[in-house]
Amino acid sequence: MEKKYCSSPWRGLHLNFEGQIKTCCASDPNMLSPRNDDNKVKEDSRSIEEVLQSDVIKEVRASIKQGILHPKYCKGCIQREDAGFGSERSWHNNISPEFDCSAAELDDHKPTLIDVRWNNTCNLACTYCTSYFSTKWASIKGEQFNQTIKSDYQDIIDYIELHRDTVREVAMVGGEPLMMKENDRLLDILPDDVLITVITNMTTDFDRFPVPQKLLKRSRVGWSMSFDNIHERFEYVRWGSNWQTLDKNVTTVASRVKTSEQHAGIQAVYTIYNCTRLCELKEYADSKGLWLNWQHVWGDQLDPHQHNSAIKKLAIDELKRFRDNFTLNEGETVWVQNQLEQFQNKQGTKTKEFLEFTKDLEEKWHPDQKGQFAKLWPELVAVL
Repeated sequence: MEKKYCSSPWRGLHLNFEGQIKTCCASDPNMLSPRNDDNKVKEDSRSIEEVLQSDVIKEVRASIKQGILHPKYCKGCIQREDAGFGSERSWHNNISPEFDCSAAELDDHKPTLIDVRWNNTCNLACTYCTSYFSTKWASIKGEQFNQTIKSDYQDIIDYIELHRDTVREVAMVGGEPLMMKENDRLLDILPDDVLITVITNMTTDFDRFPVPQKLLKRSRVGWSMSFDNIHERFEYVRWGSNWQTLDKNVTTVASRVKTSEQHAGIQAVYTIYNCTRLCELKEYADSKGLWLNWQHVWGDQLDPHQHNSAIKKLAIDELKRFRDNFTLNEGETVWVQNQLEQFQNKQGTKTKEFLEFTKDLEEKWHPDQKGQFAKLWPELVAVL
């Protein structure tokens, strides 16, 4: 059996807005920070360092030292890799390529990658998102779901500052990280040579918030721009957005990339909303000099693999046009092949659920969009 290693239990730190401490965003959320019977995270007086030196994480490290991903803690990456997708494991290993898991001590933890998700503040209510990740959705649904990290803010800042000499990359994720005042302070304490990876919807006013201005001035920033369609279809899927604002911000970042070590690209979610529109997003990305990477919606009504044969045919035809009409990198080529294979392997349909989802979305939650799906995706409406 192939041995698989991952540096994250020794070199990662992930803090989410429920107060959970992990070493990787894909790892089991409850092993290091368990929940009560009411599904709320248990109160925990331990420091970050104490959690990262607990018997539980040492058990994970002991397994990975043997080249075996922990079946529970590492389940997220195991599932993604078994399905033919990339995983967080490769991200961590690329950041610390010199780290030898097989020779590492069980109590050796020095963070090189830090991922802090302060809260769920967000200005959008994207169709496939929830109140858990978006205060906009919470507001629309009247839910008391304004998540804020429970750990003491200053304790986190102090911990990061203590380890600032070993930190190589910091991931800013949300909600919408460009809106978060906590990231403003975080940027002030990080050396300029630390790579900042920011996953952003790119629809905030860059002149209003200090975080995007500080990022544009730094030497090393990776802009992962989260959107999946263009023009009116973009505004439908990413409800609350404005295409002109996004396009202006993308142009600003693309210009900065050309004269710096910064890099930028589009992190798109492959759904029924773009399975017939891949080429137009690729054309936009190429026109701005951006890479284009795809992630997948798993097993619900927005998954194009889960629909009727007519929709599957439209999606397959578009994948082939995408493959044949553009110069793709290795990752894009593998992704296209994986999707084509998935269309052959997956059975069943979620078409009825999607129609009900769309009706509910347009009539109940986004009434200003009523009838827009039929207008913007006539090719899908014809075969639904």
